[in-house]
Amino acid sequence: MFEPDALNPWLDDPRLRAAVTTAGTVTSTNVILKKSVQNGGPLPQILIADQQTAGVGRHGKHFASPADAGLYISYAFHPQINRALITPAAGVALQQAIADQFGISTQIKWVNDLQKAGKKVAGILAEALLEQNAVILGTGVDLFPAASGPLPNDQPMTTILREVPANDPRPELAGRYLTHLMRLFANPETIMPAYRKRAAWVGRRITVSGTQNPLTGTISGFDDNGALLLKTDLGTLVVSSGTIRLVETV
Repeated sequence: MFEPDALNPWLDDPRLRAAVTTAGTVTSTNVILKKSVQNGGPLPQILIADQQTAGVGRHGKHFASPADAGLYISYAFHPQINRALITPAAGVALQQAIADQFGISTQIKWVNDLQKAGKKVAGILAEALLEQNAVILGTGVDLFPAASGPLPNDQPMTTILREVPANDPRPELAGRYLTHLMRLFANPETIMPAYRKRAAWVGRRITVSGTQNPLTGTISGFDDNGALLLKTDLGTLVVSSGTIRLVETV
């Protein structure tokens, strides 16, 4: 596993440079930082792991995190912006970092995934610790195929790169991601305009699960708090959370 200072050429913020820790195999970077903050640990903290044995996604789902195959990073901090904008900002920052480093185009699937050619390549999970006024922002990126074979998942997946490169790309990606994220946090009015330009499935017919009742409609856009605007027969609904899937067309 690389050393924390490997991020320095791409990480502008000296406070974040000092906050980075790297590790080999861990249970979950989010869980570890959550426990640290709850026990009075300092903020900010950044933990990057080579492998997670119990990576966590939305709704408690397992996030497969095999060794030497992805970037698994969690960032604990005191939020200075509207918490609803943290996940959209992370999606934009990660999309920008991937484009800068690899020249590869991705899109953001509401609410917390990145897709390449319609298949998932990354997931984002923001967890609030209200008592500590903190957020744990976890990000997992599938960079290249795992030696153990295809990863189990409930949706089509792929990787950013087809093969493992000679030089480890993870320090650069982590540094670029965090730097883009800090710039967005410093200019929160730019988050949603950038998000809208990068969002997947706008104008497509979808279903939304995880709401009180399943919803079906067409994505017409996103409001200034990152909520999905769903055009239905009953009018446009504002959906703040849920899981979306495309409606299959015959």
